[in-house]
Amino acid sequence: MSTPSREAEPSPARPLRRPMDWGNAALAAATVVAYAVVLLPIIVIIISSFNPSSALTFPPQQLSLRWYFEFFNTADMVSGFVWSLVIAVIAAAASVVLGTLAAIALARGRFPFKGAINAFLLTPLIFPGLILGVALLLYFQLAHAPILARIATAHILLGVPFVVRSVLSSLDLFDIRVEEAAIIHGASPVRAFFKVTLPSIQPGIVAGAVFAFVVSFGEVNATLFLTGPGLSTLPIQIYSQIQYGSEQVIVAAASTLQMGLVIALIVILEKVFGLSITTPTR
Repeated sequence: MSTPSREAEPSPARPLRRPMDWGNAALAAATVVAYAVVLLPIIVIIISSFNPSSALTFPPQQLSLRWYFEFFNTADMVSGFVWSLVIAVIAAAASVVLGTLAAIALARGRFPFKGAINAFLLTPLIFPGLILGVALLLYFQLAHAPILARIATAHILLGVPFVVRSVLSSLDLFDIRVEEAAIIHGASPVRAFFKVTLPSIQPGIVAGAVFAFVVSFGEVNATLFLTGPGLSTLPIQIYSQIQYGSEQVIVAAASTLQMGLVIALIVILEKVFGLSITTPTR
């Protein structure tokens, strides 16, 4: 009795090789290069700040905290650091108030020349800081304003555009019908705004405040024309140390402390408030 012939079992199909996507490969390479260009100088500064010698060399032969102690023992550096913090907080707070009000007016107001006003609010970002510094210097010389008011005004003008852009993005994602529903159910327009709208656009406000703080904390160009005896920010002190100082490594330590404070602030605000803007569910 003959056994029935079995059909040959098909061999498992080999996975097809996908052709290399040169577009994604080029994008990945460009991303790596961009990160390297941005991060490598920062890494060099951070590592160089632990150099025990007074020569700014890389890589350091040993690691030391000498220049961090030297930073906190230098009165001008500490004073500049404190003034930078104070002015950055003032500038961020004022920029949030003014920028949020301007963004709400641009998003909901009906008035002529809205486009021109929107473009005008961006002029501090378009024109160089040197022009802003010279203009404010000439103005405040006539007004006899104190140095703190001069610098704070310049930093507020530089911070407001960032808040306006950030809050406008949040308002574009916010469904205004939610606020209208709260008003229909008996809430006043002011109460509806503070209870419904403001919490919804909070990530945009916080993100704008962070941008305004960071811009103020590292501003040099406009501040250079407005500073004076008894009040100087940390970036101005760093600039002076580079130009006229003999100990350059302390600049690396000051820059590292400055970057560390900004990174810590962003991390804390991200954990507490959240800086991402998400699309609301409708």
